[in-house]
Amino acid sequence: MSESIQVDISGIKPEVLIDLQTKYNNLNISYANDQCIMQINIPKSLQEDFLLNTLNNFSNDFNTSRLYELKPFWFFDEKNSLIKSPNKHFVLTKREVLFLRMLITSDSIITYEDMTKVLSENQDDLTLNAMRLFTKNLKKKLPSNILKNIRNTGYKLF
Repeated sequence: MSESIQVDISGIKPEVLIDLQTKYNNLNISYANDQCIMQINIPKSLQEDFLLNTLNNFSNDFNTSRLYELKPFWFFDEKNSLIKSPNKHFVLTKREVLFLRMLITSDSIITYEDMTKVLSENQDDLTLNAMRLFTKNLKKKLPSNILKNIRNTGYKLF
């Protein structure tokens, strides 16, 4: 005997839904697209395993796909190393992702010293001019006036 579960699928990646159908091929899944609702008929023998695995996968997916809104219609997609603007996507370098994560997770100014520690393997190879050039190039990928230089101290998101 199967029981039916209804799940709101708005915001869930299509890959996760496809993975569910592949992993549990004996599930009957139907969609009401206009309402973002998925109805799943699950045999009683699979319910506990299915629900635990689904919640675990969803939790992992949610925790790893970080999307931060920088300004209206501007997003930092940490997982995919992108800045998504209304008109264009900008690919970020590994250092740019690290630096943006630092800025987003900190309410304070990211000092030049903090930048050097995180962005450089050898702390002597990142000069003040190199940091300025790095942030100048990053600013081209960000909304205007969001990244501010605090003179002789570091940077902060506004």
